[in-house]
Amino acid sequence: MLVSEIMREEIHMLIISDDLDKACRLMDEQCLYGAPVVDYDNKLIGIVTRPHLIRALMHKYPPDTPVSKIMQSDLVTIRPDHEISDTIKLFIETGYHNYPVIDDNGFLLGLVLSSDLILIGANELYKIFGNDDFNYFDKAFITIDHKGYIRSISETALEFLELAAGEIVNKHVIETVPIIENMAKGLFTDARKAKELSNQLKIAQKRLEYYQSELDNIRDINNIFSEIIGISPQMKSIRIMAMRAAKTSSTVLIRGESGTGKELIAQAIHNSSPRCKEPFIKVNCAAIPENLIESELFGYCEGAFTGAVKGGKPGKFELANGGSIFLDEIGDLHPSTQAKLLRVLQEFEFERLGATDVTRVDVRIIAATNRDLEELISQGKFRDDLFYRISVVELETTPLRNRKIDIDCLTDYLIAKISHRLNINIAGISSKARLALKNYNFPGNVRELENILERAINFVEKDGFIEVHHLPPMIKGIISRNDIFIGNNRTFKTLSEAVAFAEENAIIEALKKAKGNRNEAAKALNIHRSLLYKKINKYNIAKKGEGRY
Repeated sequence: MLVSEIMREEIHMLIISDDLDKACRLMDEQCLYGAPVVDYDNKLIGIVTRPHLIRALMHKYPPDTPVSKIMQSDLVTIRPDHEISDTIKLFIETGYHNYPVIDDNGFLLGLVLSSDLILIGANELYKIFGNDDFNYFDKAFITIDHKGYIRSISETALEFLELAAGEIVNKHVIETVPIIENMAKGLFTDARKAKELSNQLKIAQKRLEYYQSELDNIRDINNIFSEIIGISPQMKSIRIMAMRAAKTSSTVLIRGESGTGKELIAQAIHNSSPRCKEPFIKVNCAAIPENLIESELFGYCEGAFTGAVKGGKPGKFELANGGSIFLDEIGDLHPSTQAKLLRVLQEFEFERLGATDVTRVDVRIIAATNRDLEELISQGKFRDDLFYRISVVELETTPLRNRKIDIDCLTDYLIAKISHRLNINIAGISSKARLALKNYNFPGNVRELENILERAINFVEKDGFIEVHHLPPMIKGIISRNDIFIGNNRTFKTLSEAVAFAEENAIIEALKKAKGNRNEAAKALNIHRSLLYKKINKYNIAKKGEGRY
């Protein structure tokens, strides 16, 4: 299917000469999220959305402001001969509401809305799964929805379980464990087979308990990569690399500082992989005491130690069988556990604590760390052979201070997410508060940004804006340090006077930081050295600085 088959040709658009008043009325009357902007020849030059209008009102732009002043000119466009599948991938990566369709000369032909793409995707899934009758397989099939409820069951499965459909359909899988367990007791007379079935049921029960505790954290499998927020080159690169890694079963090592989203990337890799319908088990290696880590990972048999649960307990690797296991903070693993983990990676087998027989598993390992593993290897605290095994595919997250271009979109996303969770309605965040956030270094990265915004949202009046005074003290000070107009009684008659004043102060500040070194100051200001000399002479900065500059 091509874009030309679904694009909307009858669309509402704005002309470059239209103003803010017309854009607001058009959005309101037609219930639009956004509208493309074209020139007098119908060539696409930009797009105006509701957020653009809101920002214009916040800045108190007059109604006759041209839309060209507020529009977004950097656009993602598609062509009519593009495949719909490629456009859906583009939507997953970018998450925009509207995608203008243009020809080779840049003329606007139509629009594709995100809702159109979602509907097509849903229809394709329905064709595959929605009304399928599994009975022709002649096998026992049970279909379960994303919340864990049984929605249909094949005739073969009903015959095998000796149940009526009403006894099991629309029940949660947890409710069916006793039914299956009772059926299993009379199924085999052979003691060995009965014991094996009992062990499998215990593992299934543990999996269900784990899923029950994780229900609040379940993410939509189709949208998980869209939750890795960021428009910076670093984030685009790591999304692409993670998508590629998801296609295989190779071991992945995710490196990066705390709070940079390593767990989110691991979840995205699993959810986009062929193992997505199997378990994803998370283990924080640093949070489990050294004397318990082995039994937690590999399980134990009955009587393995004092206090061992009757019948034993499956470990995280058994629970993850067929799926993926996420080993967070792998750099904190004890050397003895590292050796056992290496065997799992090499042979895909291990022994439970106190067991004599081998347990085989099919598990993909995704590891993460914020530590320098090479340094730990040189200190003898981490095995080099294990390092080579876990770093087949290596991804590195970028600290927030090195991708400040992402702070705006992360802020908007987190405000919407937190206010929805807390059931608090706020209008957004002021431009001055945004500036303060962008000037802060965020040692705690995205996790710290989320905590700062949650704190602020708790103190904002209903339908109000997050202001600088809602932010923590270490961020409030940034505005007062960076705002050259605070404490200045000078008034400006024209814009050029204000710009000159700001330019002069920026040069003085750069020279101070460079300790009078004009080459360094020019680099900091991102201008040529000769231009800096001209500006110094223009504003008599050398004389004002008593010859220091």
